[in-house]
Amino acid sequence: MVYLTDVLAFISGFFIINILANSNDILFNEDYEFIDLSYPFDKNTIYSPVSQNFMFIKKIGHFDDEGSWYASNDFAAGEHGGTHIDAPYHFKVDGKYVGDIPVDKLIVPLIIVDISSKVNNDSNFVLYKHDLDYILNDNMRKPCFIVFKFGWSKFANDKSKYLGITKNNTYNFPGISGEVAEWITSSYKNVVGIGVDTASVDKGSSTDFPVHKATAKAGLFNVENVKLDQHVPEYGCTALILPMKIALGSGAPLRLVAICPKRS
Repeated sequence: MVYLTDVLAFISGFFIINILANSNDILFNEDYEFIDLSYPFDKNTIYSPVSQNFMFIKKIGHFDDEGSWYASNDFAAGEHGGTHIDAPYHFKVDGKYVGDIPVDKLIVPLIIVDISSKVNNDSNFVLYKHDLDYILNDNMRKPCFIVFKFGWSKFANDKSKYLGITKNNTYNFPGISGEVAEWITSSYKNVVGIGVDTASVDKGSSTDFPVHKATAKAGLFNVENVKLDQHVPEYGCTALILPMKIALGSGAPLRLVAICPKRS
């Protein structure tokens, strides 16, 4: 006797196998492009003065007696510099560590909110709800990652301009308001993380970090220093948010990639 549950299980298995079998065909049929949204980690990587700059603390590279090449490096770096992720633990004592963030929240649809024309290179700009003259695309209530584009990537090669370093060694660059952070975390329950193309989701001069606190409280991660110096569609892409899996990390270096349909 054939039971309905067996038939349904067979059908489900059939579709899963076919989906897996065809995933390579979908991704590598030249209809999609892979866009790197990460800055390299080297001597020019932007860190705050309180963090360990990226550095090689030991470099080995030599040919042995038989002419074979061998290289191996040791490096040191702070968690919060360059393109990186903030885990909820960064601002919440019982929040998730980097190593605890599940993979299904790290491979999700990507939504770009381009507000660079409103920012207009103003380092004092703070994003409020009234600046968003449309409802955020929330991916039909399915999990998604939202990145706000302030147009700041063009200053990445000038640390003083990018961070807006003042005479008092404080920072001054655009950021999100606590109002917008509270709105997203309360109204858009499917948003798993927020990203920015600046050094912090909070404005550079912030001392109370309302955005960090709101996202951490809601269990969201932040991604900072997103490299947005090339066109990325506002929707239709998938984000691969793949940090170093530091088990007890409050943050980690990140390789962020967007998989997008090629434009005709």
